[in-house]
Amino acid sequence: MEGHRRVVCGATQIIGLLAFIYLLYIQSFSFDPINFCFGKRNSLKRNETKEEVGVLEEYLQPSFKSLLSDDDLRTLETSGFACNFAVGSLVCVASKPVKIDTETMEIYIPTRFNSTNRTRFSVKKEGEVIQVIRPYAWQQFDLLKNVTPVKFLREPPQSPVRHCDYDHKIPAIVFSSGGFTGNLFHEFNEIIIPLFLTSRLFESKIQFVLVDYNPYFVEKFNRVFSSLSRFDVLNPIANTSVHCFPGAVVGLEFHSFLAINSSETPKGNSMIEFKNFLSVTYGLTITNVSDSGSKPPVLLLISRRKTRRFLNEDEMVEMMEELGFEVVVVKSDKTMSDLDRFSKLVSTCSVLVGAHGAGLTNQVFLAAEAVVVQVVPLGLEWPSAVYFGEPAVWMGLRYLGYKIEPEESSLIESYARDDPVISDPGSVFAKGYYVGKEVYLDKQNIRVDIGRFKSTISEAVRLLGRTTPLSTR
Repeated sequence: MEGHRRVVCGATQIIGLLAFIYLLYIQSFSFDPINFCFGKRNSLKRNETKEEVGVLEEYLQPSFKSLLSDDDLRTLETSGFACNFAVGSLVCVASKPVKIDTETMEIYIPTRFNSTNRTRFSVKKEGEVIQVIRPYAWQQFDLLKNVTPVKFLREPPQSPVRHCDYDHKIPAIVFSSGGFTGNLFHEFNEIIIPLFLTSRLFESKIQFVLVDYNPYFVEKFNRVFSSLSRFDVLNPIANTSVHCFPGAVVGLEFHSFLAINSSETPKGNSMIEFKNFLSVTYGLTITNVSDSGSKPPVLLLISRRKTRRFLNEDEMVEMMEELGFEVVVVKSDKTMSDLDRFSKLVSTCSVLVGAHGAGLTNQVFLAAEAVVVQVVPLGLEWPSAVYFGEPAVWMGLRYLGYKIEPEESSLIESYARDDPVISDPGSVFAKGYYVGKEVYLDKQNIRVDIGRFKSTISEAVRLLGRTTPLSTR
């Protein structure tokens, strides 16, 4: 019994010694056992000193300034707050310490809003001017309906109205995953490309605050978020506290559809750089289509299931195979949503074929000088060119548009040849976007003329530096 007691006592002493070492380690190295166990990359620490919070302020100034036009820089320098109003977009910059109440999405800054920094988004609340911003890159009304507003309010330095629950040493970028999240085109067009534009200036030393947090969206683009920031995306609803930052950007830069203009702020960027970023992020090793080594070359056909379907898809595939392609038909949205796998498949393809629609957004994963073939439905010439045709060229790709004839549209079965729906689609869209959308986007399918379309695919073969037929069948 005595021997047993001595063993227990010895174990107790050892446990006590280990506990002492553990506490000493925590105090010495700010070790957070909860975040360690759950693998969080960033641990939110409460109540660091304000001196620590502001230490990066001078370093941040060039990054903040690069997000603004020359006209707005003076306002930023004098007040610490300014907004950049580009066509269709809005980005506001606070270069002084801010407090973000994630429960109300109110941002407190030590700046009085006056005639120099008031915007068309200024409103009065209890006699105080505040800025109300919906942080979505493309400031288009239909998209903004699902975006939670963020409010900028003045906090007098002498009487702060909020205390800091968490102090961060890095700035924040506040944006929303509202809008049309779930549609690959809108995800890249209004969130991923704008986020790349806005955040890469900070060299991953940035905290993303995602309003209208969508866990599926965050998981889908986890590689992108991890590449642009060292820290986990902050979900305001799951962490209702007051977070203090040395500065903040609200909203994302937006240049155009699937596009980056090197002459717009922040200057010097391009879609080629964005594609290179994606290649590194997703581990895509084929940089030029000539390096694919595929024999026969791979043609990826995006097969839509609901509208703008190819009614003679089997005939199309047979023709493409006769021209020597290995044809891969993708029918599942689930397959395309797994970007880790699907991006690698797309990068091995020499040609991407699809009717106008979100699936063509996957051209961002194609290797340089690959060919994009867009089948342009009746009435959709403008969006086909602007959303996918022109961007393909800016990405360093080859582009071919196949404009269908009225006889290739399923609409010819419902409307006479001289009906405005067939003969004058512009007059239909003139009645309102949704009138045109219902007809040309939602109710139209395609039966391509195999003979005509074969000429387009043969041209794709020529652009690849090959001759037809590629096969010996």
